[in-house]
Amino acid sequence: MAIVDWFSRKVGRQGADEVDCVPKVLEPKIISLPGSGSSTERSTPLDTPKVELDSPFDSQDTLTLEKRPEFGRLASWRGALILLVTSGSQFLDNVFMTSSNIALSSIQEEFNVSSSNLQWMISAYTLAFGGFLLLAGALSDRYGRKFILCLGLFWLSVWTLAIGFGQSFIQLTIFRGLQGVGAALTVPSAIGIISSYFTGTDRTRGLSIYAASGTLGFCAGLIFGGFLTSSLGWRYIFYLIVIITGSLGILGFIVLPKSVTTEKTNGRMDYFGAILSTAGLILLQFVLSGGGVYGWSQPFIIVLLILTVAILVGFVLLEKFIGNPIMPLSLWKIQNFAGLWIAGFTGYGSYQNVIYYIVLMAQQVDKLSAGDTALRFLPMGAIGFVVSLGTGKALEYMNGKYCLLAGMVLTMVAPIPSAITASPETSL
Repeated sequence: MAIVDWFSRKVGRQGADEVDCVPKVLEPKIISLPGSGSSTERSTPLDTPKVELDSPFDSQDTLTLEKRPEFGRLASWRGALILLVTSGSQFLDNVFMTSSNIALSSIQEEFNVSSSNLQWMISAYTLAFGGFLLLAGALSDRYGRKFILCLGLFWLSVWTLAIGFGQSFIQLTIFRGLQGVGAALTVPSAIGIISSYFTGTDRTRGLSIYAASGTLGFCAGLIFGGFLTSSLGWRYIFYLIVIITGSLGILGFIVLPKSVTTEKTNGRMDYFGAILSTAGLILLQFVLSGGGVYGWSQPFIIVLLILTVAILVGFVLLEKFIGNPIMPLSLWKIQNFAGLWIAGFTGYGSYQNVIYYIVLMAQQVDKLSAGDTALRFLPMGAIGFVVSLGTGKALEYMNGKYCLLAGMVLTMVAPIPSAITASPETSL
């Protein structure tokens, strides 16, 4: 939550008045067209004036009056529905990540999968998710946040249903990877919609709810998946979730604001950079996860690691000299950006690994059912949701780095009691 809020404060519009009209920070200036007379005259439909936006993004971007950004309030029907769609997508992204986690033992038993290959059911999703995030952000800027978010939700629906009907572990792994692509499409577009549609404290509250929905979804996936696996079977996880995903996609198509594409985003897209970044990130995650399974001394792991470094170095060099980069290197000049990136990388990565092993230990060592395992995660879900909402409020009064530091310390300390407890029955 602290990372999301910090970044939105850096790149978002700050200090805008919370009114129902266009905020002062983007106050339109009507420019008279040739032959239109005074700038105060009413324009005809044929003489659409242009609007210059006093925006901290780019003072040279010009938009027609019909295409100016939409703004709204959280305390309205449309604002609430927009937040429902955006936060709902974040909720589902995390549900997909963890609901499969708790069903791993059942999937392993049904398809007779070895323990070394079982982790690819989870890794396929996270590989595609992380690998396509950068490309998803560029597509969101180019084709519109509304379109990309709805596309991601519909894409998720298709492959979620396919997982439910999968007949082999290889099929499940492939479908999970395609599902991760859809999840990646929803993240940058959802954050962008919240940051651009809401202003002032509404934006801060919206981002707080967005972050809290991710925490809630992470734990809800474990709980929801556990009870369904124990009762109806693991396939019903995907049969039921696809209904929610499809409904959010339809609702988003109806209520989400139309995105504004400026002249700056209409240039030639950095396709080569998108290919290099996606390939490099996917290979990096493959090496990091595969090294622990097959051993870091394996020749193919070493070769892939060298190839990964070469691709990522080539990507950085390309972004330095290309005119319209998919990842402007100027981002890394923003104060604390690199540190926040490292914190997010290590924090989220370690958290997901802990969850993965706790679930397997509960079911394969302590012999707990999927439902009993799910009950163990209820406190984490409840506390995580409350703390996420409270963090958004705390960020209004204190520096975000203290919230981030506290979260990192707690993430580091929390698993220690489970590791040193003598009795297996009390480790969860």
